[in-house]
Amino acid sequence: MTGSQDHAPSTSTAWMVTFSDLVVLMLAFFVLMFSMTSFKAETFQSLSASLTETFNPRPAPVQTEDGTDPAIVAPARPPGQGLGYLASVLETTFANDPRFAGTLVQLLDGRLVILMPADLLFEAGHADVAVTARPVIAELGALLANLRNRVAVAGHTAPNPVDADSPFPGAWELSLARAAAVANGLRRAGYPAPLEVWGHADTRHDALRGVQEADRARLARRVDVVVLPDRPQQIPHAGREGRAG
Repeated sequence: MTGSQDHAPSTSTAWMVTFSDLVVLMLAFFVLMFSMTSFKAETFQSLSASLTETFNPRPAPVQTEDGTDPAIVAPARPPGQGLGYLASVLETTFANDPRFAGTLVQLLDGRLVILMPADLLFEAGHADVAVTARPVIAELGALLANLRNRVAVAGHTAPNPVDADSPFPGAWELSLARAAAVANGLRRAGYPAPLEVWGHADTRHDALRGVQEADRARLARRVDVVVLPDRPQQIPHAGREGRAG
């Protein structure tokens, strides 16, 4: 009897341990609910604005000394992918594929420049990509589609007048039309971001001074695909000026 009476009190109070645990859990639950309800909308908006400013910084306006309108400051772009590996891949591809005959690859000031002779892409005096050159543009576009870099396309002409029977009034129009044709081909091949399109006519001909005479005559009429070291700005609907797509 004595052993039975001694064991009874410990059994009757065992439920209090479980009950106390339950009370602690309920208290923690209500404290958590209270903290969530006290999180004001103003605090959330402030936090959201802070994160937006951190990941999408806007440049501060610059005031000129004479008090005129502030200067326009270009937003800083995040860096893109390294271009050294891409340059080696393109050089190997072009060297082993006769369709890219005469195409050069250069790394200049952090930019990767692909120089494509115009006679590889177009009929003389025209700006529509030749049927035989369309697979070339498509393959190049598929390669560039894997990049996160900004890409520009620049057209060049030789320093002599456009042929009289050309549909273009001058070298500027011809160089820009050819650059736009290549840019549209890259877009159709899968490059997703906006493309910058430049027409230089013959204003960059002096850059070929160090090239051999035979190559200089051919490369004067060319289209450059320029892979820049930064990333593009995603613009759903690009304007007509300076962009293609």
